[in-house]
Amino acid sequence: MRYSRMLLATCLLGFGAIANADVGVSLRAGTLGAGADLNVGLSEKLNLRLGYSMYDYDAKIEDTDVVYDGELKLRNASLLLDWHVFGGGFRLSLGAVGANTEIDVVGRPTGGSYEIGDATFTAAEVGHVDGKMKMGNSVAPYLGFGWGNTVDKGGRITFLFDIGAIYTGAPELDLNVRCGVATQSRCALLQQEAQREEDEMSEEATEYELYPVIGLGLAIRF
Repeated sequence: MRYSRMLLATCLLGFGAIANADVGVSLRAGTLGAGADLNVGLSEKLNLRLGYSMYDYDAKIEDTDVVYDGELKLRNASLLLDWHVFGGGFRLSLGAVGANTEIDVVGRPTGGSYEIGDATFTAAEVGHVDGKMKMGNSVAPYLGFGWGNTVDKGGRITFLFDIGAIYTGAPELDLNVRCGVATQSRCALLQQEAQREEDEMSEEATEYELYPVIGLGLAIRF
């Protein structure tokens, strides 16, 4: 009972500190999509930033013999600390981003065949091709810098600029190929070559472990 009272008192003190702190809201747009942040001034040089951004984009990618209809879905929550090193607008930012980002693709042949792995299959042999890519780290560290203090008492409206990077880890790829009217041996070969294709793509994807962040925003202090 004594510990529960101590926990309650600590929570109340924390909420009280936030309630008495300088608070601002910002709208941002950039490589993480469009979203909003809640900013709380913890001290003269340190702010807490809680945000969420999202973006959807559809694209068509043409390969030699396959057209891929792709859909990019960005869904990112973030919790960052902004350190205004010199007490002005310049800041260093450190924190974590929930990298809930994925790309879904569906392939269809431009002619009458698919080239998968090191083999070629007719469109009839391949019933369906789709794939998914998502970030390797579901919670990814962020490091960056920028300009603009959302809770600066010098003015109510502030323009913001951010540049940095998220360490997402190697993307995870999943290629799904289903057989159509292929014979049993051709279907087995198709699955084998699809795995080869997925392995090659996964190896290439290891080069993309950092996601660049560039953003602009407008903040209002309450």
